[in-house]
Amino acid sequence: MAKKIFISYRREDAAAAAGRVYDRLSRLLPKQNLFFDVSTIGGGEDFVQRIEKEIGESDAVLVFIGEKWLEPGASEKARLWEPDDFVRAELRAALARRMLVLPILTAGARMPRPEQLPEDVRALALKNALALRHESFDADTESIVGTVLGLSAKERAWDDKGSLKRKIAFGAGGAIAAALLMLAAAVLHYSVLARPLSASIGAPPFCYCS
Repeated sequence: MAKKIFISYRREDAAAAAGRVYDRLSRLLPKQNLFFDVSTIGGGEDFVQRIEKEIGESDAVLVFIGEKWLEPGASEKARLWEPDDFVRAELRAALARRMLVLPILTAGARMPRPEQLPEDVRALALKNALALRHESFDADTESIVGTVLGLSAKERAWDDKGSLKRKIAFGAGGAIAAALLMLAAAVLHYSVLARPLSASIGAPPFCYCS
């Protein structure tokens, strides 16, 4: 079963970075398995209820953190300290579950210190973060996607079109299995009908004539 991924970010902070990683993930997973609020939440939906539902059904949460992630809100403290902050609600729901919560640092941002976070999301400071930099975007994305999907190092390489070189659903092992299956079918067909499979599907059988 394909994994479900929830993408958490602030629009004024890391929207571009989150969107680029979403595009990469959407080439590997069905779009219904990716929660990216801009494209996923319909008009008139209750945002908080949808967040709790989606995180409850997800396997991992990607938390994009940029330079403005801890910007002050209506009070002197960071927006994250506001009770109705959406990012805080997302983190609280994710950290309360046994799931992968992966901080992704964009634009040179640093991980927040524990004292910078409200107590109900302070555990985020203990999570190992990955960097996402413009100058090494492909390599960094390989690491992020590989971590969240559990891919080996050989399975993380992108080709020049931005797709994984090894297809997850049907890799080299799948191609070999398909070839063996076709060979077995041909042998069985010949043993039963005493003629090659090519003769039954309309292709002329090989004939050596002197």
